[in-house]
Amino acid sequence: MKKLLLALFCAASLNAEGIENFLSADYNELFDLQLQKSQKDADYDSLSWISPVTLSYERSWNTQTPGTNSATNTLSIGIDQPIFKSGGIFYAIKYAKSNLRVTSANIIKSKLSLKGSAVELALKIKETKFVIKKLKLQLRNRDIEINSAQELYSAGLSDGVTLDNALVKKDEAKIALLDMESNLEALRASFSKISDKNPDTIRVPHLKVPSKEQYLSHNIDLDIAQAKTLLAQNLHSVKRSAYLPTVSVGARYTKLSKAQVGRNDAFTNYSLRVSMPLSVNVGNDLERSKLSSMIAKVEEKNSIREAKADYATARKKVAIIQKRINLAKREARAYRRLLKSTRELYRAGQKSSQDVELLENSKRVQQLDIKIYSIEKELAILELHKKVR
Repeated sequence: MKKLLLALFCAASLNAEGIENFLSADYNELFDLQLQKSQKDADYDSLSWISPVTLSYERSWNTQTPGTNSATNTLSIGIDQPIFKSGGIFYAIKYAKSNLRVTSANIIKSKLSLKGSAVELALKIKETKFVIKKLKLQLRNRDIEINSAQELYSAGLSDGVTLDNALVKKDEAKIALLDMESNLEALRASFSKISDKNPDTIRVPHLKVPSKEQYLSHNIDLDIAQAKTLLAQNLHSVKRSAYLPTVSVGARYTKLSKAQVGRNDAFTNYSLRVSMPLSVNVGNDLERSKLSSMIAKVEEKNSIREAKADYATARKKVAIIQKRINLAKREARAYRRLLKSTRELYRAGQKSSQDVELLENSKRVQQLDIKIYSIEKELAILELHKKVR
């Protein structure tokens, strides 16, 4: 059952297959390469405790014997390898893994953010197109109101104030329409920077509000905070082991082209070394790394608190928008009833065709408001999904 719920959740999140295609191929490749590099960085760091094998060749000359110039060739291969660092090797590997978790989570967060921006732009483009339709209907209503005001003014049944107000409202509607058309082009331009798709035809999957448990357990910010806490703890352990004894072994094989009398021309050196640094700053260094670990733990707790608050705020915002949708639906039903009665009065000769058109346009405006509010609801839900991996 849990697997089924998780599958349904992923299908309605920014990890859905359709939303993955919102980003351009170049951006998808970039994030994939960044994840591959972070993995290689971790592989490198986890093996950095292994010392390299040193291969050397030397040719030397001397004039110890008068009248001669003796040359000697020396070939050697050796290694000086720590085999025990008081836990330092173990924690160095753990540090590399926890650092990989932090870097990978940050890359995933960047990708989620960009995917969220692409979906947000697509939704805003769709919303802006509805607003433009709404403004055009309102502009047509302004024309009807101006015609009605002109007729009343010409008949001496109204002063010029009503007509002036109608003209001002029309100018405001024109300016608002021009602003929205300009805004639409800006949104399309922004979308084209991160996506290869056509924002006017791309289908935006329906996003659902994740449960609080899903939001917190899949929250990328909490993943990063937890990874940073573990990273700081491992770094403190690495720092601590650096001031403890280290046991190293060494071996070097040497091959000479000439050997002194009674000596081998090939021989091996072995060594065993125990070392321990003595520093006046050891206490300060360990204390500050411990404090860094404690700070990371407190920041993780704050991140959990912030995530819970963000979730509660988003749920309230969604609920308020849903109330606005319900209100708009009730108003749309009222306009339908009013439009029906107005049409009957028009057929009876008691209303004009402009009265019918005015109400018809107002009804369409309410229907567009429902669509606009629905997109606002999607945008509010999207804010949650931007943080969900």
